[in-house]
Amino acid sequence: MKHALILLVAVATASWSAVAQQQLRRSQFVTNTYLANPAVAGTEPGTVLSSTYRNQWAGFSGGPSTMLLSGHRALPNGIGAGLILYNDDMGGAVSQSGIELTGAYSILLNNQDAVSFGLSMKGNQFVFDGTNLEVYQSGDESLPGTLESSFGVDFNAGMMVYGKDYYFGMAVFNLIQDKLSLAGVDDENRLVRHYHFMGSYLYNVSRLVAIQSSALMRMTEVTSAQLDLNARAIFNGTSWLGLGFRPQDAIVLSTGLNYGAFTFAYNYDITVGENMLSTHSHELSFGYFMPARSAFRSRPSSGRRVRSSDRILK
Repeated sequence: MKHALILLVAVATASWSAVAQQQLRRSQFVTNTYLANPAVAGTEPGTVLSSTYRNQWAGFSGGPSTMLLSGHRALPNGIGAGLILYNDDMGGAVSQSGIELTGAYSILLNNQDAVSFGLSMKGNQFVFDGTNLEVYQSGDESLPGTLESSFGVDFNAGMMVYGKDYYFGMAVFNLIQDKLSLAGVDDENRLVRHYHFMGSYLYNVSRLVAIQSSALMRMTEVTSAQLDLNARAIFNGTSWLGLGFRPQDAIVLSTGLNYGAFTFAYNYDITVGENMLSTHSHELSFGYFMPARSAFRSRPSSGRRVRSSDRILK
């Protein structure tokens, strides 16, 4: 297992621009769609605060882990604002942390629908700690035995069309592809653009039961696309059970509960691909919703609603 981790770090670092997990990974984007698209900021009737912890490859020493804090708020005249703080340990010697500030603007299309545009500025601290690495081939310039860090600024942009029971949109991350500027690597060692395409639709089975289907496609210019498919049953607007699938990667079981203004969600990944490091991952999310007296428009996402046909989802 120790040798497997060393090999994993070596491959990920030596070919970083091609295969690395540069963008934060979450199993259930519907519990906080703002993390998947900056255009979500301000599309809820109030303030949404969220925190997430993800333990990927649970049981494998040195596996990736991610901690997130986020919040976004609807402001007057269709304006939205948001903030994200993150710390992403990618496993082994590689980690990143940073802050994102978001501004968004929504435009009414008709009585039921709207379109939102969002732009985020991101400050990212990338760290490579090679001081404790054990490598098979010493002297490799791409694996220096030192502690290095690089701070850079980049931008994310997105748009989304949404209504009472649906939304769809796209987002582009790392617009300017900031260079990491670490010693011992060439000019190709940089952040790469990531593309997100997402959509969701809510179907009312009855006044007490609703089914929400959703999908998220992740792409980069140098890697193949990855698709997240999810469906969940929402009961009385206060609890849900869900099932997700990432082809050739994992099956995701999810559950959640709304209690007053608070939201709790848990996701469990079962690996079905060729990853032999661990067969499961855990993800916990907590949220708090502060409604506003007046808001621009709301859209379906994580399952909060009042107990009637005029429900509110956050």
